Amino acid sequence: MAKKSPAVADSTRAKAQAMREAQVRKDRRMRAIIIGVVAVLVVAIVVAVVAVVAQQKNSQSQAQTGTSQSGDVSLLGDYASGQPVLVSHVGVGQKDDSLPTLTEYFDYSCHVCAAVDVAAGPDISQLAVGGSFNIAYQPVTTVGMDYEMPATSASLIVAQKDPSHWLDFHHALLSYFNDQFTSGNGTVIQDSDKSYAQVKTIAQEAGVSQDVIDALPLDIVTSYLKTTTSAWTSASFEGRDTSSFGTPEFVKDGKTVISLTSTTDKQAILSTITSGMASVSQ
Repeated sequence: MAKKSPAVADSTRAKAQAMREAQVRKDRRMRAIIIGVVAVLVVAIVVAVVAVVAQQKNSQSQAQTGTSQSGDVSLLGDYASGQPVLVSHVGVGQKDDSLPTLTEYFDYSCHVCAAVDVAAGPDISQLAVGGSFNIAYQPVTTVGMDYEMPATSASLIVAQKDPSHWLDFHHALLSYFNDQFTSGNGTVIQDSDKSYAQVKTIAQEAGVSQDVIDALPLDIVTSYLKTTTSAWTSASFEGRDTSSFGTPEFVKDGKTVISLTSTTDKQAILSTITSGMASVSQ
């Protein structure tokens, strides 16, 4: 076979080298394009995932805070303007106009309210159910721990949607707070999410229907409590010490304060309430 001349061999090697270098450059450009495309895809996927998660969190937040399409006012129904929960021998949400009405101003996160209710709350309720008088349970804010919002929100909804279980639920909410407070364990009552979960558990234990429990919001009562607290603090009741008053406050027929002599003695509380409600109102 004839041998190539040195000049031809050098030319062939140069061409081969040029081709290899061109291929290397081509391969580099291809890798760069692939990496760029992959990076764009990764960014697009991350953005999509973030958007989905954000939407899910927003939906969950709306469900918990009551900012769904229904809105706060409609979720509160008849209580939207600050009405109390009425209890009488006629039922929850109803009153007998021929009877006097005892209004209890309270805060679900008030430890004195909880102590009084644990001592005599169910007995006072039974006096109303038995026809002695009406009771108007009026939530207001005096302490305002995290537990207050989910407890009050759930209470007002259960009063509407499952009134037959409302009294048990109401007393159970205050009993739980009393247990937490007296034990010095505030891990739940000072945490909104934990309080929200606990309120649902209390509702289950009180027999509230599951469909009502599933729809309970975290907080739909911010405006409600502002309204009720403002009306309560500005009220002029006979027998009120305007320099120092708080919850629970018991008022007969929207006029006269019934001052408790004890917050833990069941008989003393019941005696004070019954004698106060028996007095003649003008």
